[in-house]
Amino acid sequence: MAINSQTRTISKAFPISFSTIAQVLILLIVGFVATWLHYRLRIPMRMPGRHGLEFMLLLMGARYLSNLRLASSVTITGSILTTLIPGFGFTDPVLPYIYLVIGVLIDFVWYVWNNRIRWIPVIAILGGFAYALIPVFRIIISQFAGYYYGSLATGIFFPIITHFAFGYVGSLVGLGVASSIRKMKK
Repeated sequence: MAINSQTRTISKAFPISFSTIAQVLILLIVGFVATWLHYRLRIPMRMPGRHGLEFMLLLMGARYLSNLRLASSVTITGSILTTLIPGFGFTDPVLPYIYLVIGVLIDFVWYVWNNRIRWIPVIAILGGFAYALIPVFRIIISQFAGYYYGSLATGIFFPIITHFAFGYVGSLVGLGVASSIRKMKK
């Protein structure tokens, strides 16, 4: 997603290049697609966290390919906007906030430790932990607000483990594909 364009900007007062605008639009679309796939792939596996495969694949792949500091947050913004579309079946009122925490966490860790962690399996652990935040927040919300989550019907630890596992595998595949794309461009 590192789109190179001329150094022209929209205005002198607000100097953003066209490549930055293109990246933001692409990241928003990737976030939309990640959440749209969550809606469309209603496979009854009875495994909490199974959508971490496609969600984290797209999120971490976009984060790896983009050179924007807030790439994950922009992608997550596309996902949040998708959850607000009526008719998609998202009934969790806290899901946009959980997504926001995931995006900010990934951007924060990516910014702070960008030069220290380069090995893809280690970066994928970040994706697994970030996606495992979903059941953690749901456990907290269900305890304090009394909101029932069907994904917690199997207990507390199983959803955390499966969310981490699916998030890790999705991140690993997304980072691997993004790394291959980056190497092909060179």
